[in-house]
Amino acid sequence: MTKHKLPKYLISPNNLVVQVAISVLFAIAFLAIYVPMSNSRTTWFSVIDESRLIYTVVFILSSTIFLILSRIMMYYTSKRLITFTYLIYIIWNLLEIGLIGTYHAFISINIMNVEGVSHGIIIGKSILITTIALGFPFIVTDLSFAIIDSRRVLSIAKKVIQANSANNANRVKTKGNTVNVEETPDLINFSDYTGALKFTVKLTDIYYIKAEGNYVNVFYHNKDGFSSFVLRNKIQAIEDSLVGTPLMRCHRTYIVNTNNIKLIRNEDDSYYIDFNQSGLESVPVSRTYSEKIVQRFTKK
Repeated sequence: MTKHKLPKYLISPNNLVVQVAISVLFAIAFLAIYVPMSNSRTTWFSVIDESRLIYTVVFILSSTIFLILSRIMMYYTSKRLITFTYLIYIIWNLLEIGLIGTYHAFISINIMNVEGVSHGIIIGKSILITTIALGFPFIVTDLSFAIIDSRRVLSIAKKVIQANSANNANRVKTKGNTVNVEETPDLINFSDYTGALKFTVKLTDIYYIKAEGNYVNVFYHNKDGFSSFVLRNKIQAIEDSLVGTPLMRCHRTYIVNTNNIKLIRNEDDSYYIDFNQSGLESVPVSRTYSEKIVQRFTKK
C-alpha cells in the first residue's frame, strides 16, 4: 500500500487552493461556451434571464463553497485520520463531481421544472457535464503539480551534484599528507543516506538545517555570506548523528544551532527563533520541541 501513497504535493494547502480556483474558473468558462450552443432543456444556466441568473449564481457559489469545504476536509483527513492513496484520492474527486452533478439535476427537476425529459436522463446528463467541467481541470492541475514537483526534485538533485563537486573539502591537506577531517573536533560531518561523507563545516558556522522531502539543506556562514549545502538524507538520520552537539531539533522540518540563537520570541502562542546574523529566516518551534529549546536557551 505504501508504494501507492499519494504524493504530498497533491494535497498541500497551496495546491488545493490553486486547484479549486482554476477548476471553478474553467467550469464557468465551459458553461458559458457550452450552454448557448446546446438546445437541451436541462441546460438552464443564463446570464440574461433574470430568474435563471439567480439560480445560476446560487448554483455556482454553493458548488464552490462545497468544493472548498471538501478540500479542507480532504487536507485534515489526510493529516490526522487516514493515509491517502491514489485510489482514495480518485474516489474523493469522483464523489465531488457526482454530488455536484446530482445537485444540478435536483435543481433542474424540482426548481426549474424541466419537462419532457426523464429524471434518469437529467441526472445522467448533469453528471456528464459536471465531469467535463470539473474533471478536466482536476486532471490538468494534478499533472501540472506533478511536473512542478519533478522539476523541484531535479533542481535539488542538481544542487547536490554541484555542491558535492564544489565541496571536496572533506579532507584537509597538511605538509603533503591528507588528514581526515574527523580528527578536528570543531567540525561537523554530514553524510548522505548511504552513510557516505558529503560535507564538512565548522560548528560555529552552522545556523540551521531544513528538511525538504528526502533531502536536507544545511544553511551555514562563509566568507561570502550565507550558503547552503543540499544532501540526500532524512532529517531524523541527521538529528541522530548530531547527538551531544548544540544542534537541536526544534520542528519536524528544522534543526537549529542553539549557539547561534539571538532570541526566542512568542507570537500568537507560537515560538520563533531569530539568529545572531541578519538575512536568515525566522525558524518556527513546534510544541513538541519548545520545552527543550527554551530550557537550552535559558541555560546559555
